[in-house]
Amino acid sequence: MNYNLEFIRFLAVILITFTHTKHDFTEGIFHTIIEIIPTYGTVILSIISGYLYWKYSKNKPNLIRKKFNNLIIPFLIANTLVLLPVLIFNFLGYNFLERYNYDLTMIYNGLFSINDYPINPPTYFIRDLFIVFLLVELILKRNLYTLIIILPLLFFGRLMNRYDIITLFVLGSTYAYFEEKINKKYLISLFSIVTILAFMYFEYYSKYPLSILVFLLLIDAKIKFFYTGGYTYLLHLYHAPIIVATLPFIKKFTSNLYLQVIYQIIVPFIMVYILFLFIKKVPKLKFLTGGR
Repeated sequence: MNYNLEFIRFLAVILITFTHTKHDFTEGIFHTIIEIIPTYGTVILSIISGYLYWKYSKNKPNLIRKKFNNLIIPFLIANTLVLLPVLIFNFLGYNFLERYNYDLTMIYNGLFSINDYPINPPTYFIRDLFIVFLLVELILKRNLYTLIIILPLLFFGRLMNRYDIITLFVLGSTYAYFEEKINKKYLISLFSIVTILAFMYFEYYSKYPLSILVFLLLIDAKIKFFYTGGYTYLLHLYHAPIIVATLPFIKKFTSNLYLQVIYQIIVPFIMVYILFLFIKKVPKLKFLTGGR
């Protein structure tokens, strides 16, 4: 068990959770903490995914079938569990949707994310990561069966929601390949300089070299941590709908804007942990966490 990776992944998902809190903060330290820094979460997860692929998965048989089970099935379940209540409430006269009309786009975008973000927005990363694995299989292993999914998306939708995920995945894989052959001190120094220059001249893109630098600093750090795979995955999948569903109650409980944001973070942590413990008690439900 690589506890460094567990810690980095846990940290990344926490940052992603911050991103989906609802608030009116537009400046200041608090805004930076809950709005700017969390954008690094998906970047870091993409690098880790590439690193893990090259280290542990590249030679595994039936990789796509396994990724379908631990990526696409949880993705579809997480979006179905949001879609169904929305449809029920709409039938009762309550409209909770802003991005979609109540038509077929609810299915091919809201559920399958053909050419838009899904109804449970943070799960787009799960969908995009699966596409990355399809591309890897097609390019490296000449697996033409991957075209059954790739070609329809190219013609009728969009292949990726975020194309930078591919680049970051490749960077993570490349680092894993050269890990034992490069001087890591020089690499850390290089990305430290690149990060400083990015903040000076290309601030919008600074999250990329800084995220790589964080990954490089933490991957070999002596961190005492624990396995969080199932919990982290559930938190990624379900924090956003929990925040949306519980926010009206939080606002009734407190009018303090800072506490409202803090509770939006704490409540999903607790509710997902309860779900995680329940799944541990009922192993048949482990498909919800992709077998983690």
